[in-house]
Amino acid sequence: MRVLFTTVPMHGHFYPMVPLAHAFRSAGHEVLVATPASLVDAVNSAGLPVAVTGPPLGLTEIMMVDREGRPVPPPATPDELMVSGGKAWGRLAARTLPATEALIDGWRPDLVIAEPSEIAGPLIAALRGIPWVRHNWGITSLPRSLPFTAQELAGELAELGLDGLPEPDAVVKVAPASIAGDEDPDGLPSRYVPYNGPGVLPDWALAKRSGPRILLTFGSLVPHMRFRDFVAVLGELAAGLPALGAEVVVGVEPAFAERLGTLPDGVLDVGWQPLSLVLPACDLLVHHGGSGSLLTALAHGVPQLALPQSSDQFVNSFTLAGIGAGRLLMPDRLNVEAVLAEARELLDDPGYGEKAKGVAAQIADMPSPSRVASTLAELTTG
Repeated sequence: MRVLFTTVPMHGHFYPMVPLAHAFRSAGHEVLVATPASLVDAVNSAGLPVAVTGPPLGLTEIMMVDREGRPVPPPATPDELMVSGGKAWGRLAARTLPATEALIDGWRPDLVIAEPSEIAGPLIAALRGIPWVRHNWGITSLPRSLPFTAQELAGELAELGLDGLPEPDAVVKVAPASIAGDEDPDGLPSRYVPYNGPGVLPDWALAKRSGPRILLTFGSLVPHMRFRDFVAVLGELAAGLPALGAEVVVGVEPAFAERLGTLPDGVLDVGWQPLSLVLPACDLLVHHGGSGSLLTALAHGVPQLALPQSSDQFVNSFTLAGIGAGRLLMPDRLNVEAVLAEARELLDDPGYGEKAKGVAAQIADMPSPSRVASTLAELTTG
């Protein structure tokens, strides 16, 4: 059987699908990942083959300009964010549709698996009568944005002879029941197996700790956002957190590391940190509320301080605080003093860690990717 995974060129959207892709390969199936050129290295680094569906595309090209290249005003409210995001994924689908259609017609997959923001693969799969699956990347797939995706793609949908965006034949849910909410009640639960990119286990992860250890990161997306200098904020927080008597590790792209400035001795390491490798050696994760960061920390039973800035980060962060496995600070309260106060509370109260470990046990009890792959394979047999 041939299985095609389709993803937008963003690490956080692709990485949650990697364990399932390898489960299909281990079961003897052919697997291919379709994505624009900017994600090719990440796919190959995950040990998976790739087909290119578009040119290299960054955050600006995807989210901040329309089809004619004109700037798109940044969303100012949650409702505007749904509109902006939905239309952006529609524009991206229109751009990748020709290559995706040629790929599906040439490679002839038996099953298409797409993350929620990738629309071109599902469109062509539905048109060709190929079963397709939506593989969620977290607590929410932001369904409120889909009408605006359909609106943006109205011309393409009409040309393809489709009345609207197609419904999936199945949905894979990686969030455990305690945090999954009411989206996709009939979805297939699948254990979240953390994959955050390739890496080498650092020496400090095996060394004895002189105090609590905090991992600080804004992930792969937030440092590129332009409505605030998040690299500068990251530097301020990295300089301040050692005041808690903690060892601090900063997860940031190497290109941004030199902009952090001079950091105190309490900062052990600065650079890209695959969370699944290093979080077991940490006591607290301070991050942007992204799905991958949140679920990886929960899978390892590590409490969290979420600092959401956009999109599903708010849903993730409120859910985290609601189950007692962490705390959050809204954007207007993001400053060094507030972060230190929240981090101190999380380190001093063992209840947060206990709640996080409880969720970790729930994740461990979910069906494995290999079991889910077997279930999904049945879609191709009628």
